[in-house]
Amino acid sequence: MTFWKTFVSNRESNSGGDALLDSIHYQLTTLLNSEAPMRVVPNAFPQVQNSLFCFGLNNAQSLSSQVDHDQFARALEKMIKSFEPRLSDVSVFVQESDPSKNAVCFSIMAKVETAKGEHVFLFDSNINLSNQLATMGGQEVV
Repeated sequence: MTFWKTFVSNRESNSGGDALLDSIHYQLTTLLNSEAPMRVVPNAFPQVQNSLFCFGLNNAQSLSSQVDHDQFARALEKMIKSFEPRLSDVSVFVQESDPSKNAVCFSIMAKVETAKGEHVFLFDSNINLSNQLATMGGQEVV
């Protein structure tokens, strides 16, 4: 049913931007909770790199040893741009790790075009390193 609401249904909803934000929130959460296969796809196959074959985080088990915040942020940006085309100007900001939390915390900021114009949304997110589950909270910035 969610696939239908997200990609197929053409009907306008009463909440407009809220339904779109909910849909994007769901898709991003699904993307972050999925794990891509641990196979390297050669650059000669760009269609495969942007297909469902590569959907999800790359090697989620190594996430806990991720030290380079910039590299992690750029990888997330690339993944989101590939699999959530409704978002533009995607930026990911990784917060400093809190030793008391076993999670990678980050924010995703992106623009989305709605029937009412362009809006900027901020999704505060984290990935729990114990169970590899992502949680997201979204809010409209502009």
